[in-house]
Amino acid sequence: MTDKHLPLVIRTGAIVAFLIVWELAVRWEWIDSLFLAGPIEAMREIVPVTLAAIPDIAATLTEFAAAFASGVAAAILIGFAINQSPYAYKVFTPLFALGVSIPKVTLLPLFLLWFGIGKPPIIVFGALSGFFPMILNVMAAASEVKPNQLLLAKAMGFGKVQIFRKVTLPSMLPVLSSGFYYACNASMMGVFIVELALARHGLGVVVHGYAVTFKTADLYAAVIVTASITVIINMALWYMARYFGRWRA
Repeated sequence: MTDKHLPLVIRTGAIVAFLIVWELAVRWEWIDSLFLAGPIEAMREIVPVTLAAIPDIAATLTEFAAAFASGVAAAILIGFAINQSPYAYKVFTPLFALGVSIPKVTLLPLFLLWFGIGKPPIIVFGALSGFFPMILNVMAAASEVKPNQLLLAKAMGFGKVQIFRKVTLPSMLPVLSSGFYYACNASMMGVFIVELALARHGLGVVVHGYAVTFKTADLYAAVIVTASITVIINMALWYMARYFGRWRA
């Protein structure tokens, strides 16, 4: 075994050992199965839970796609506009940083008052959650564009569109792609939080329903399904960020 594969073996062994201890703790009744289902029982319920939750999965993915797309689009448009003015950049950067630090879950009663119960508050809250980390990345990406690169492009006779396409955008892409990753996490979390609190459809509703009825194995299976969907989306964005990060040098 080479040193290259040793960390992977250690990680895999640690996970397997943890799952074995977990399963034995439930089987030998060290832990009440009402509150903690064993890994084997939870895995058995994944297929039935997934099939039963297909409409809710579709609802969550639809709401997430709308929230993520609208939040990112608004952040890119506003961020690019602010980057055109150094004064605007200095004025708005602290405000958007404050928007990231404020716990937006405290605004849920206002969203309920403004948008009612249904998809609108879920989409708006998810979009707002993804907007702030994305716009900070858009504004930070402007610093990746080097003045000498712009000067050289102008000296070569490039127009504004060519400069943006061949100089500005490639320089900003590594930071922008990282912004997509963070905005995705924030939007998905925002959608899930509102589903737990207000919605009648979605994975948040499924998880909440299993929790209040003490269907522990189904609950763990629903959590695994939710986590798997989130991991797949995040990994796709992570690989995209890694791909465009090659241009950073």
